[in-house]
Amino acid sequence: MAWGDYHEVPYQSGLEEKIVGPFSFSKLAWIVPAIIVSNQVASVLPTLPFTDNPVFQRLHLTIPIIIALVFAYFKHGKTNLSLAQMMWSFYKIRKRKRVFYYKKENLSKFQVKGRET
Repeated sequence: MAWGDYHEVPYQSGLEEKIVGPFSFSKLAWIVPAIIVSNQVASVLPTLPFTDNPVFQRLHLTIPIIIALVFAYFKHGKTNLSLAQMMWSFYKIRKRKRVFYYKKENLSKFQVKGRET
């Protein structure tokens, strides 16, 4: 019996390897910087003045974390691409070098280097 018979190996089964709790490396790559940005924003922006509830006073600090969660967990149903991969492919398609072909008619009427066709 081989080693891989009892344990599902992530690269063979399509599973993502969990690093910390339920988070894989790709999800942590989105979430950790968002938490750092949120922490830096908390030191710059004041609390919201129109409420006395401490939870709602800091509600605007969750915006980077919510954006990171969308980038980490959203997958397109048909292609199974993440949101970042979809946006990058749309950008590459939009910025590609385009070649336009036009229908050319009646080319036989033009002269080619001194001879008529």
